[in-house]
Amino acid sequence: MQHFSILSRLGLLAAAVGLLSPSETLAQTAFTAGNYVVTRVGDGTAALSSAATAVYLLEYSPAGTLVQTVAIPTADASPNRGFTLTGNATTEGLLSRSADGRYLLMAGYNAVPGTASVNTTAAATTNRVVARVASSGTLNTTTLITDAFDASAVRSVASANGSAFYVVGAASGVRYVTLGSTGATTGLTATTGTTGVPANLRAVGLASGNLYVSTASQGVYGLAQIGTGQPTTTGQTITPLAGFPTAAGPSSYSFFFADLSTTVPGPDVVYVADDRSTTDGGIQKWSLSGSTWALNGVIGGNTSAALRGITGSINGSTVTLAAAGGGGLFVVTDNAGYNAVPSTATLPTAVATASTNTAFRGVALAPLATALAARPATALELGIYPNPATDVLTIALPGTSPLGHTAEVRDLLGRTVRAATLPASGEVSLTGLPAGTYLLTVDGTLTRRLTKGE
Repeated sequence: MQHFSILSRLGLLAAAVGLLSPSETLAQTAFTAGNYVVTRVGDGTAALSSAATAVYLLEYSPAGTLVQTVAIPTADASPNRGFTLTGNATTEGLLSRSADGRYLLMAGYNAVPGTASVNTTAAATTNRVVARVASSGTLNTTTLITDAFDASAVRSVASANGSAFYVVGAASGVRYVTLGSTGATTGLTATTGTTGVPANLRAVGLASGNLYVSTASQGVYGLAQIGTGQPTTTGQTITPLAGFPTAAGPSSYSFFFADLSTTVPGPDVVYVADDRSTTDGGIQKWSLSGSTWALNGVIGGNTSAALRGITGSINGSTVTLAAAGGGGLFVVTDNAGYNAVPSTATLPTAVATASTNTAFRGVALAPLATALAARPATALELGIYPNPATDVLTIALPGTSPLGHTAEVRDLLGRTVRAATLPASGEVSLTGLPAGTYLLTVDGTLTRRLTKGE
C-alpha cells in the first residue's frame, strides 16, 4: 500500500541522516498531549477475518476530531519487525501507555498480512512482538517473544518506562521481557491455569508501582495483583482484589485506577471496561472501602458498545474517561468522586466510530515527550513494597528528581521515626521499629499506610 511505502521511506531517510536510532522507524508526526490514541485493525478494503491484519494508530482530539492516522509497518525492516493483529479477535490490540507517560504499548504478531489463523501459530516461528511508540511517532518493534503465547493470542503490554515489558494473553500467564530481547522471557506466574491461578489473562497494567491484570477464568473474575511492586522473577502470586466476583459472569478487560479520596491512602477507585451487553456491562466503577472493593455502579449498562479499552485523566474529584470498543470511541465524565454512584449512567454517543471493514480495539492517552517524573509525582505513582514489611521498605517513584524525594515514616502520633532522601526508587530501613501501623509520607504530600511486621 502507498501509505506503508511513504512511512518506510521516511523512516529510511531519517535513519540515514541520524535523526533516529537504527532500531526505530519514523511513524508520522509527534502526538499531542491530551489527545486519545485508538488501535484500529483493518484498512477497510476487506472484511475482517482470523488472518493477520494491518494495524493503525488513530489520534483523536477529546472532541473526536481525527488528528492523524499512523500505520504500523507490516514488513520487517531490520532490526524492527513487521507487526499485525488477528483481524477479528476482539480481545487483541489493547493499548496502554507506559507509567512514565512516554510510550504507547501493544502486542501483536510478526506475520505478514493474510497469514491464516495467526493467533494459532507457533510462537517459535511466528514470533509475538511488542510495539513501543514514542511521542515523536518513532516505533520500536525489536522485542520478540518466542517461548510464550504459543498457538494462542497475545493481548496486552504494560511497562514502567519502556525498557522492559509485562505481557499477557490467552495462555502463558504474565511474561516479563526486556526491550530488544529476541530470546526467552521470564514467566512470572504459572503457565498452566488452575483454580485461583489463571494463565488466561486479558489486560495488564501498573498503578501505584504495583502490577495488575484482568481475567475471567479459573475462579478469578475481575482484577488481581501480581506479586508486589514490579516483579521480575518467577513464582509470583496472583491475588484477586477482594470484593470482585469469584463466579463466572464478569467480562473484564482494561482498567484505570484513580486516587480520589483524601482519607484513603493510594488508589481508591478503579474503572473497568466490561464488554457484556447486560446490565453490568460498560464501564464499571469500583471503590476501595476498608480492604474490600465495592461496585458503585455502571456507566452504559446494557450497552452494545462492547467496551474493552479504557483510559482516563483526573482533575480534582472529576474523572474523564475514554473507552473503546469495536464500534467506537466514547468519552464520558464522572464527577461523583470516591465511593459514589457514577454521576451518569448513560454512555454518550461515540465521538468517533470505526469505518466499514475496520474495528477499534484499545485506547490510551497520547504519549508525552517528557517523562511524568519531570513534574511532581502524584499519589497514584507512589509505590511501596512489600506491605506489610519487616526490615526494609522499597519506595518506587517514576524517573528521577535532581532535588531528590524526602521520605518520612511516621507513627500514628505524627512523630517521624525514619527519614531518607531518595532520587526515585530506594529503600528505607524499618529495623528496630515496633510492629504496627505507620504512615509513609513522600515530599510532604504523598501518603501511604504502612504495616510493620514482626
